[in-house]
Amino acid sequence: MSQAIPSSNHQPSASQHNPAAAHLNHAPQQYLFGKAGTLGIFSLLCLLMVFDFADRLIIAGLLPYIKAEWSLSDAQSGLLSSLLTLGMVLFAFPVSLAIDRWSRIKTASLMGVFWGLASASGALAQSFGQLAASRALVGAGEAAYAPASYAWITAAFPRRRLQLALGVFSASQPIGMALGIALGGYIAAHYGWRHALGLLAIPGILVAIALYRCRDYQNIVPLSQANAPRINHWQVLKENLGNIGRTPSLLLAYLSGAMATLQWVPIIFFLPTYLNRIHGLPLQQATLMTSGLLMIGVVAIPLGGWIMDALNRRYRQAKVYFSVVAFALASLLYWLAFGLPHAVNTQYLLIVAASFSAAVSASGPLSMTQELAPPSGRALSGTASVMTLHLLGSVPGPFLAGLLSDRYGLDQALLILPASSGLLAVLFIASALRYYRHDLARVSQYQVQPA
Repeated sequence: MSQAIPSSNHQPSASQHNPAAAHLNHAPQQYLFGKAGTLGIFSLLCLLMVFDFADRLIIAGLLPYIKAEWSLSDAQSGLLSSLLTLGMVLFAFPVSLAIDRWSRIKTASLMGVFWGLASASGALAQSFGQLAASRALVGAGEAAYAPASYAWITAAFPRRRLQLALGVFSASQPIGMALGIALGGYIAAHYGWRHALGLLAIPGILVAIALYRCRDYQNIVPLSQANAPRINHWQVLKENLGNIGRTPSLLLAYLSGAMATLQWVPIIFFLPTYLNRIHGLPLQQATLMTSGLLMIGVVAIPLGGWIMDALNRRYRQAKVYFSVVAFALASLLYWLAFGLPHAVNTQYLLIVAASFSAAVSASGPLSMTQELAPPSGRALSGTASVMTLHLLGSVPGPFLAGLLSDRYGLDQALLILPASSGLLAVLFIASALRYYRHDLARVSQYQVQPA
């Protein structure tokens, strides 16, 4: 399906046709499918995201059992997570082409079925290599699911609720992580780790099937229809790639998100092992404590979205400043948690506080990846963000932490990597302030229509 995009050679921007539209920033003022219809589809997207991250993080709860069975090193253990995110990166761009050209909803549905089957196949693994291959396939199935959902949410929700909607959707991630780690650890302790992989894949597949027939929005139409040129898909792709490259604050938002991911992924992945190894806690207690830590995001991410929505109504750059302060505070608290000797309860409280500070600003940089791109390029921008996030964060994070742990010890690994990556996250998001208002003004104004 071809898309219409503005061209400086053919038509003026929408804001020139309609100056009052400048504040819309290509978001509808009402729910695109009516409030009930939009929230119904949104609920399925959130639920599928829960099982996305449950299947993704379940391996952290199973890791001690897998290590014991196959005598893995920490570097090999980290590789199980790194290969999953590498699979996501390799397939994210090809899948993103299908998202905007075919259907965001149907693509997300089929991907959910695929990653669920791939996760279940790990239950049949008889070697480290076979399990690693199954985890890579899970990543391939999860490629670009989040960008497809971000694009749909940004189009379907009114601007006054966008940060909150993205915050609620993002809160599905820690729910899924907690579910995967806690249930995975429980099932593994009572029935074996292979049963955990098989059982947790089933509900996600069922939700993905239910999502398939839900409504999507049409490809993008400029606010002014007059003399709008018809441009084919590849021309749209080329234009959108050029727009991304010419938007410094967008690129800096990608990098900041990647460094924030490099900070927290190794902590979450190795925390059950850390609590067991350093503090001598039973594995089931360690997995439950890690799951409890993840549940902080269920409150913190939507709360941060609500706060930033309120602040942004008064000052457009407020969420960027908010993210700078929150990232800096999180990095300081992580350094205090792992850099100084503490009893387990004190250390855990510091990690909780750091995680809350990081999560409360999560939807700020995320919304930048959508609002700084035209609607026809939102899925592409989201995909570029996810690829950067994984290539620089999720892929190297667990493996680098494992290498540092094998050389210096797990306690030092969880100090060095989060401290350095957290500092970079702060620097990148602070640098985005220089360009943000100008870049936001450059984005053409659009409206979207239900399919």
